[in-house]
Amino acid sequence: MRSRGFTLVELIVTMVLLAILAGGVSSYLGIGARMYSDVAEREQVLGQSRFVAERLVREVRNAVPNSVFLSAASDCLFFSPLLYSGSYISLPFDSSSDALTVISPDLAAISPLTYLPGQQPRVVIYPRNINDFYNPGPNSGAAATLAEISTVDASNARYNLRLTNANFRFSRQSPERRFYIAGQMVSYCSQADGKGGYNLLRNGVLMTEGLRSNAIFKVYDAVLTRNSVVNIFLQFGALNNPDMFFNYEVHIANVP
Repeated sequence: MRSRGFTLVELIVTMVLLAILAGGVSSYLGIGARMYSDVAEREQVLGQSRFVAERLVREVRNAVPNSVFLSAASDCLFFSPLLYSGSYISLPFDSSSDALTVISPDLAAISPLTYLPGQQPRVVIYPRNINDFYNPGPNSGAAATLAEISTVDASNARYNLRLTNANFRFSRQSPERRFYIAGQMVSYCSQADGKGGYNLLRNGVLMTEGLRSNAIFKVYDAVLTRNSVVNIFLQFGALNNPDMFFNYEVHIANVP
């Protein structure tokens, strides 16, 4: 009687076929795992870069008119955020008053003295250029357009914004009697990370990594036919993934 079983040749052939099949399956699973890892990494970089880009655009769009400027190397963007704006009744211009009188029913609820602890908010009147905004005062060669606020006194529907310097006098009035309350200066800078890439910092605090190149900022001053424009170009990249580009044109209202 003949015994049943596998010959040595059959076993070897079976093992070879199983090895080939296992190699194909593992290769297929490895490709799928790499594709998933690449997509997950790209989604992470995309979400992080989109958040940073949109926040930067929102902040720049809400800047005080004529407060945006670049560093000498053009790798840092500076501006002052707009906290509040409205119309004034009177201001220290040719009078002895040390207060700016405004009518603003919402000013009490969003007083900058409330949510800027330890920082003096500033009131800005008719800033027409960068020098007016960042070099106020008669000794700087620029118009006196900016002063610090010490207290806010409420009287019926009127509010008196008392200045820190009681002797301060604005050198010009706004044709529309408009005032702005500006926050502390904000800076966005790109900086090399030492690994061939760049980081984006906000006031020295890391906002995002993964910039392929230095952030590009350009500021175009306002003209008669358009508002001032800030161009922002960011290039993000991830390992084994194509680069992602963000190119924004931010228009800033030019109504000082």
